[in-house]
Order: sequence, then C-alpha cells, then structure tokens
Amino acid sequence: MAKDKKVDETKPVKKADKKKKSKKNPFKSIAAFFKSTNAERKKIVWPTAKETVKNTIIVLVVTLIVGLAIYGVDSLLTVGMKGVKTLANNTTASAEADDTANPDDDLVEDGTNKDTSKKDTSKADSTNTSAPSKTSESKSQPAE
Repeated sequence: MAKDKKVDETKPVKKADKKKKSKKNPFKSIAAFFKSTNAERKKIVWPTAKETVKNTIIVLVVTLIVGLAIYGVDSLLTVGMKGVKTLANNTTASAEADDTANPDDDLVEDGTNKDTSKKDTSKADSTNTSAPSKTSESKSQPAE
C-alpha cells in the first residue's frame, strides 16, 4: 500500500496546469510557426540548370515510351475488336442465309400449313407485297 501512495503522489495532476497549457499566447505560436518554416526553407537544395535539363529530358523520354506502349496496345485491341465484329457479322449473315433458304417460311406467319403450292405462294406474294417479312419485323419493332 505504501508503494501505491508513492506512485499517486509522484504523479499529481492539477487542473490549473491544464488550463495554463491550453491558454498559450497565439502570437507566440504564430511566431514559432514562421521561425520553423524559415528554418526548413533554408534547408532546401535547388537543382542546377544541368540537372533540371537532364531531368526534363528523362521525363519526356519516359512519357514518349509509355505513350507509344499505350498506342500499341490500343491498336492491337482495335484490330482484335474489328476481327470479332467481322466474325460476328459473317456468322449472322450465314445464319440469315440459312433462314432465307426457303422463301415459303417467310410467307407463313401463323404457323398453320407450310406445305403450299407454288401457285399459292405467287398469289400470296402478289397480294402481300406491302407486308414485311418476319426477319424485317423483328428488326424494326422494339423489344417488349
């Protein structure tokens, strides 16, 4: 118990000390700030003209190299995307060619009887010239 009292007695905390520390003179604080700022400013070492030119050239060369690398990657991706689009268009065109191989399929819209004679299809063609085919309807109408 004696040790506990010594520890408590060695570290007394007074409220008056805290108030004195919090009420510093603001002008002294500002003056100390500018003194330390001036001391740090004096420590600055400015590069020479040769060092500045050398560093500028290095920055320009690195910027040029990185720009060329980005241009190369962009060009490769552009060529790749054009190839993918061409492949997709060829695949779509061949699928449409398969759909249009039988012209009678476009005339039958209700799915009743697909086995019509050529005379019937010619009559249907002459009477339904203003009606669009299934493939053009699906492209022109918005999805619901």
